[in-house]
This record gives sequence, structure tokens and C-alpha cells, in this order.
Amino acid sequence: MARIIALVGGGTMGPVVPLLALQKKLAQRHPEDKFVWVGTPDGPERAPVEALGIPFVALPVAKLPRYLTWRLFMVYWEYRRARKAAIKFLDDWKPDMIIGAGGFTQVPIIRAASRRGIPCAIHQLDFVPLLSNRLVAKYCRLITTTFIYHQKKLTVPIFKYSLKMPVEEMPIATPNRYVGKRIPEKIAAMEHFGFDSDRPLVLFVGGGTGSRALNTVVETHLDKWLSKTQVLQITGKGRSLGAQERPGYVKQEFFNEDDFLRALMAADVIVSRAGMGSITDLATLYRPSILVPINHSPQEQNARRLPLAVIEVRETPRLFEDLFHQVSHLLNHPQEKLKFGYELHRTIRTDDGSEWANLIERFLPQEE
Repeated sequence: MARIIALVGGGTMGPVVPLLALQKKLAQRHPEDKFVWVGTPDGPERAPVEALGIPFVALPVAKLPRYLTWRLFMVYWEYRRARKAAIKFLDDWKPDMIIGAGGFTQVPIIRAASRRGIPCAIHQLDFVPLLSNRLVAKYCRLITTTFIYHQKKLTVPIFKYSLKMPVEEMPIATPNRYVGKRIPEKIAAMEHFGFDSDRPLVLFVGGGTGSRALNTVVETHLDKWLSKTQVLQITGKGRSLGAQERPGYVKQEFFNEDDFLRALMAADVIVSRAGMGSITDLATLYRPSILVPINHSPQEQNARRLPLAVIEVRETPRLFEDLFHQVSHLLNHPQEKLKFGYELHRTIRTDDGSEWANLIERFLPQEE
């Protein structure tokens, strides 16, 4: 009888990228197994998941606000609604294992699944443990991490005595969709988007939901950028300021997996937010990168843990000036640009999902 494995993640592409790579590896090894994806109603994950033929179930999300806001008073009721939907999902699909990589969608599902004896596992991408992962750590049988810690991070209780059983916690090579994939040549990738292969190209990408700050830097200073380089911009849905495409400037709200790979390989320099989903893509492909972390977020620690592998630029009123200076520096120093790419690849280990799959298989019920 086929086993059913539930993958939980969405809202941004961060938790989606490693889960997609893991699903591909598990599907290769166990073609009889079935997968179902639990995501958010309006996140960017639905399209790439459904494109692979994986059933997609959208659940309401009870997300704790990062700042003090009136929405705090709604969290209890939102969680009750999400928990009810999670229980219905478990009743309908009867999964044999739950696997997540962060995001509040996973919280009610993992808590309810653990009470039914269903094994659960999570992966911690960012250096700073996510609250959504810490809230479910004690319900998981396995916790894996991208970064190597000198002491356990997620199995330290939020409240004293809150852990009821030992949990395995270990660093792994983070699964990435581009490991082992055929990599396009730079010139062919540039020509795919209509760029002049004799001029440099900078890619601006703000993560799965886009970045208003990076879009502003590009679109309000477009003439200055085009005097130095060509520009490829991924805006995120509804995040563009409305600048029109012109020779040397191409923008799009979202790229599928193959076009995003072409964009990464076409660019001489990538300017990106500092989510670990994006960073693992960049590390896998040796891409020279400038990271602009979201202020007061776990992204700041991600960038700071890579001091020799990336250039970090803080989001300040001087964001354009600082980015233009650093981009110009890398374009004028090709050897330094290559050094950053190789150092990032060396620092952040990635693979095709094999290492995580080896661990996951220990908790799956035996195939019949």
C-alpha cells in the first residue's frame, strides 16, 4: 500500500525550495509513495507545486505578528480555525509522515499529527531558529539545520520542561532544486531574455513575494543603472512601481524554476534579499551576491554569518547609493566576484535531497 507523505510550507518560497528538492528525491526512490502539499491560500507556492502534479491543500494560517498590533487579539481565534482545518486534513488524507521547513502553516498540523502518533520532521533554514519551528520542536522526531551550531538550538525548550522526549537535531546539506540539474550557458541564458551578451547584467530579486525596497531602488534610478549595466528584475506579484521595459531592462513578477535558473546564470551579479531559500540557490550555483536583509528579521543573521562569502548592504535611506557602489565594484573586479561565488558555495552545503531523504526514511513506515 502506498505511503502518503505530507509536505507543509508556504507563504514565501523559503521553505518551499528544500521541500521540493526532498520530494523529488523521495519520489525517485519510492515511486509508489504519494505526496500532498499543505500551503497557504495566497502564497507563491501553489503554482510550482501544482505544476509538478502534487495535490495542493490550502489551510488558513494563524501567524503571530512580528510587531505589536491589534492582530495579536485575533491569533487565538485564527489558530482555532487553522487547527480545525488541520484536523480535517489529517482525517481526509491520513498521512504517514509530516515534513515542514518553517512557516506557521505547519504548527497546527504537526501538533495534531504528533498526538496521533504520526512522525513529524522539520528543517531549520535560517541561522536564528524560527518561532514556527520552535513551537513544534517537541512534537518532531527529527530536526535538521542548514547551519552548524555549537550547541542545540531548537531542542532547547521555550518553556522549562516543555520537551517530553529526546529529539534528533543535526546539520545537513540543505536540499536544493538545482543540484545535478543541467546548467545553461551564460550567453544562451542572456539571449533567452533578450539581453546583449556583450554588456554586464545585474539581477534584482526580492524573494518569493518580492521586495518593495529593491523595486524602488531599481525603478526610481533606472537611468543610472542602465548607464552601468543591464537589469533583470523580479518584482513579486503587484510590487512593481510601474516602470516600463526598455532595451537593457526586463522585469517580471515571478519566474518558474527553469527561467529562474536562466536568470541566475545570466547575471554577473545578483542583488537579493537574505532568505535562506535564495541563499541556497546562490550557493549551489556559485553566484556572486549582494544581500539586502530585511531589517529586524532573521535575514540579518543569515547575512552576517557569511562575511567572506557575500557583500551585505543594509536597508537605509542610502540604499541606492550603497548598492550602486557595491555593484560597480564587483563588475570592475571580476576576480573578486568569482571569489565570492566560490566562498558561498563552500560555506553553505547543498545537495539534491539525498542526505535529508536518508534521515526521513528512518521514520517512514515500512513499505508493504
